[in-house]
Amino acid sequence: MWAAATLAMAALLVAGLKWSPLAHPVWVAPVGLFWFVTVGAGLCWVGGLLVLRAGWRDQLAEVAILGAVIMVASIVALVHGLTAPRVLYGPTSAVSTSILLANPLAMAAGVPLIAPKLRFSMWAARHVRPWTVAWVAASATVAAALLIAPNALPAAAGGTVPALTIALPAVVAALAISLRELRLYWVGRKKAYLVASIGIAAVGLSGLVWLGDTAFSAAWWAAHALDVGGVLAGAGAILAGYHADRSLSKSIAPILSRDPVIALELGLSPIIHGFVAALATKDAITRDHVVRVAELAMRTGERLGFRGSRLRYLGLAALLHDIGKLDVPAAILTKPGPLSPAEIERMRVHTVVGWEILSTSPLLAPAARLVRAHHERVDGTGYPDGLKEGEIPFDAAIIAACDAYDAMAHTRHYRTALEPEQAIAILREHAGTQWLPKAVDAVILVLSDGLGGQALLDNVGRGEFEHTQALGADICLDAMPVATQQALA
Repeated sequence: MWAAATLAMAALLVAGLKWSPLAHPVWVAPVGLFWFVTVGAGLCWVGGLLVLRAGWRDQLAEVAILGAVIMVASIVALVHGLTAPRVLYGPTSAVSTSILLANPLAMAAGVPLIAPKLRFSMWAARHVRPWTVAWVAASATVAAALLIAPNALPAAAGGTVPALTIALPAVVAALAISLRELRLYWVGRKKAYLVASIGIAAVGLSGLVWLGDTAFSAAWWAAHALDVGGVLAGAGAILAGYHADRSLSKSIAPILSRDPVIALELGLSPIIHGFVAALATKDAITRDHVVRVAELAMRTGERLGFRGSRLRYLGLAALLHDIGKLDVPAAILTKPGPLSPAEIERMRVHTVVGWEILSTSPLLAPAARLVRAHHERVDGTGYPDGLKEGEIPFDAAIIAACDAYDAMAHTRHYRTALEPEQAIAILREHAGTQWLPKAVDAVILVLSDGLGGQALLDNVGRGEFEHTQALGADICLDAMPVATQQALA
């Protein structure tokens, strides 16, 4: 859908620039251009300065770099407005050269955000103050030089090879970032990600203006509106997140790190926090277990190439896989010794209860079948349905392997923790009988990389949240077991 919408917008813009009546001048208004770009770029520059200061103050390299990117693009674009012909200057080459350079320079300043795993990017993040100061100073120098000697560089002409060589790579980079933000939206369902994705795509598409060769056409004006509107939309999304969370670093972290685990945590509804908080009240060990399993499962899904909604529901199912234990008596749940056969049967019901709870919510129902199947075994001896290898949902098999590893590697009421190597050896030994081999292999690879244990979901269910106000909209309380209703009350 994102690709189709982006291609449609690009096609309309290109058609307007090249082959339609929109390619002809419709409103030759240098004064309008002066005020539109000057005010818009000035506002964006101030916003970038505030973000840069926040990054420096809170020692957040990503935030500071984002602020520098906004400032670089804005100050060079400001020249485009100030040099609009017949306002402060006569006809100059700077009016076109400046806008051609703005986005490429900004993307260069933002290399650590575009490719954060590069060694160079890591160096820049460690030396964020000199990096950001250097780029802001360099852009200010370029802007000042263009204003002082507005005809020093040749004018950039639309449709030419040099202009396209400079502009189009920045378009591609912006669209790649936009796609990553959209994927975060599908995981976390926070509107800020969607707005940021749209805004970045709009900024990127504005670079297509260089495919045309006529100024002041309708499509030319549309490209300018996309540029200014995209920056303001992205800034608005950040400000909205800051206002809601009272934390700039929290609202902007997933946008910069592109981490779906963080995106999931910020997008969780109050009822999910309520479920996890209820588990903590009943048994803190179970609560800590489910948040670790959720992170490990999502890291495994990432390694396997899961995206969007599939990754979201894998994370939700892993986070809520033991929610049925709210209906299990605490005496059984926290028993320090072996369970009796009757107690084992009572414990096993938690998979069905969890499935029933999640099935009452349209928002959580896609995760329900994974919760029901997370104790099925490849050899068919699992529960509750006795599914065999080809019948077990693969995503449920991932949760099963993550669940088993975490249960073995951490102390439980009935035994002390095994060493991680011992737990991995047991997973390998029983792959093909108890756990799906492909799922086990993927989980072990994630563990070998040292991922899945960063406690990024540790705040789920902690602190203050008004889950009772959202119950009616998210889930049907009357359909839950009485013990579960009491736990959530």
